[in-house]
Amino acid sequence: MHELAHIILGHELAQACILEDGSLVPGNFSQDQEDEADWLAGALLLPRPALISIRQRGMSDAEACDHHLVSLDMLKWRFRMTGVDTQFSRRSA
Repeated sequence: MHELAHIILGHELAQACILEDGSLVPGNFSQDQEDEADWLAGALLLPRPALISIRQRGMSDAEACDHHLVSLDMLKWRFRMTGVDTQFSRRSA
């Protein structure tokens, strides 16, 4: 999804390599472009409404990862970035 985000965002490669078998290997993007692609990929994989649904349904993090086919690191990052966990912790306080 990260590489697709680069395409969606119209990022241009700083460099690329062509292997002996003819396949193209992406080279470097700027750090700003990498950060943008990370953000968009996360938003596409786990939009805020999906995160809210995970908490409303009481799914464990492991269940949510299995359901959405994402890593635990991605799930935790999206909860932090969106503030959903903070929002839900305030509701229960």
